[in-house]
Amino acid sequence: MLKETILDYEDVLKMLDSLMREPTQFWDKFYLDREKGIPFFVNSPDENLVGYFKNNLLKSGKALELGCGPGRNAIFLAEKGCTVDAVDLSHETIKWARERAIERDVNVNFIKANIFDLEMDEEVYDIVYDSGCFHHIAPHRRISYLNLVKKALKPNGFFA
Repeated sequence: MLKETILDYEDVLKMLDSLMREPTQFWDKFYLDREKGIPFFVNSPDENLVGYFKNNLLKSGKALELGCGPGRNAIFLAEKGCTVDAVDLSHETIKWARERAIERDVNVNFIKANIFDLEMDEEVYDIVYDSGCFHHIAPHRRISYLNLVKKALKPNGFFA
């Protein structure tokens, strides 16, 4: 028997979330061992992001990175002159990202939060970047993800 009272779509999402593993604890544990041979643990940006700037597809502006991990792309965006908000739900990875930003002497607004709990104005960002968040989102949350991206982007903004 279902214990939740389902009154609207948000209630359905919350009920489905409750059937999944709790993501914060998983990702905090995942990021504890910084020496693992994980490709995105390297302290250099995603080659696609580098290429977008090299080929003048992207230029500086206000950027949001979803699922920033240890900060490699957010730091690159800041070095390219962007004002950057970078979000991840793991305390461990936000701590690591802040350390890296200090080492590189760049300013990034790292936010420890679930992307679905972000409070933001509409059409704020010139760039929304995701190098590894979407494929970890449960299928029932993917429409919410697309709505978040649409809400965040300015008209003619770029999502990569």
